[in-house]
Amino acid sequence: MTILKLFRLAATLFGYAVPMWDEKKTTSFRRRLLAWYRLHRRALPWRDNPSPYRVWISEVMLQQTQTGTVIGYYERFLRRFPSVEALAQASEPEVLQLWAGLGYYSRARNLHRAAKRIVETHKSFPEEFSAIIALPGVGRYTAGAICSIAFNQPYPVVDGNIRRVLTRVSGIRERIPESFFWNLMSAWVPDRNPSSFNQGMMELGALICIPFQPKCPQCPVKSFCEARRTGIETPVPSVRAKRAGMRIRIVLLVLERNRRILVSKMLQRGLIPGDWGFPWRIVPDGESVERAAVGLCRSVFGHKIPLEACAPVRHSISNHQITGLVFFGRTELQTSKRRRGQELLWVNRLSVDSLLTSSLFRKALHETKIR
Repeated sequence: MTILKLFRLAATLFGYAVPMWDEKKTTSFRRRLLAWYRLHRRALPWRDNPSPYRVWISEVMLQQTQTGTVIGYYERFLRRFPSVEALAQASEPEVLQLWAGLGYYSRARNLHRAAKRIVETHKSFPEEFSAIIALPGVGRYTAGAICSIAFNQPYPVVDGNIRRVLTRVSGIRERIPESFFWNLMSAWVPDRNPSSFNQGMMELGALICIPFQPKCPQCPVKSFCEARRTGIETPVPSVRAKRAGMRIRIVLLVLERNRRILVSKMLQRGLIPGDWGFPWRIVPDGESVERAAVGLCRSVFGHKIPLEACAPVRHSISNHQITGLVFFGRTELQTSKRRRGQELLWVNRLSVDSLLTSSLFRKALHETKIR
C-alpha cells in the first residue's frame, strides 16, 4: 500500500475529507509545479549555494518576518558570520547586534547556542533529521527545510504559504488538526528533487495562492484546485491565535559629557535584548513622562540635570509595542561606573554604534542633537 493510500485511509477513519488522488494525478501535480518553479522562482540570496548553514539562517530569519525585509539582514549576517564556525566563535552581543531590527531575539540566541553545539558535538553541520531537530530553537519545519533543501532528503515542510495552498487545493472548509497538513505533505513530497518541490509549494503560496485575491488564472496547478472548481473560497485555519500586543511606555536618557555618550549595561536581562544601551525604565500608568525622566536621571547621577524632550520612537519586540520617550541632556558631571544594577560607561560617538544592540536605542540616538 502506497503512502498516499495509507494517508487517505487514515484521513477517512478520522473523518477528514481529502482529495482522492492516485499516483498518476499526484505525479502530474508535481510535474506542473516543478516546471512552473523552474521558470518563475525568485532570485533570493539563500537559494545560491543552498548549504545547510545558509538554509538554516534564512529559515530562522524568515520566521515572523517578510522576505523583502530579511534579504538585507541575511546578507549582512552572512558577511560577518560566513560559516557555522564563525557564528560559534562570536560573542552573543555581536550576534544580537547583527540581528537588531528583526525582533524575536530568542531566535538569535538559539542560533548562537546551536552553532556552538554543532561545532562542539558534530564538528560540521549534521545531515540527520534527528540530530538537526535536537538543536536549540529548531522545530519540525526548520529541520525539514534544512534536510529537504540543503540535503535533498524527502522530508515535508508546512508553513503558512503551504498550508494555504493545501487548504484550497483540497477544498477544506472546516478546522482540522495541524497534523493533517503534515501528513498530506508527507504523502506528496517526492523522493526525487524534494528540495525544488518544497520550495515550489512555498513559492506558489507566496506569489500566486496569496491570502486575498489569489491569482488563479496564473496558477500552474489550477486544474487540481477544489476551491476553484467549486467557486467557494475556503478559510485558511490559523495555527495559533494571535496574542494581543502589550503596549509599554519607557523613558530613555541620551546624555552627553565632553563629546562622550553615556551607555549602560543591565546586569540582569530585561525587556530589551542585548547588553549595552541607554539608561531607561518603564513608565507605569498614572506617572507623568517628565517625572519618570527626572527620576531615572536621579538614579544615574544622584540628582537631576536639565533634560530636553525629543521625538518619541516606536519599536516592537515580540508581542510588545514599545513607545520610547527620549530625553537628551548635557552635563559636566561624572557618575560612578556602577549604580542600581547597571554598569555605566562614557564612550565616544564612533564607539556607540558598535555597542548598541537594539535598534530601539539607535532610533533614540537619531532623535537627539548628537551627530
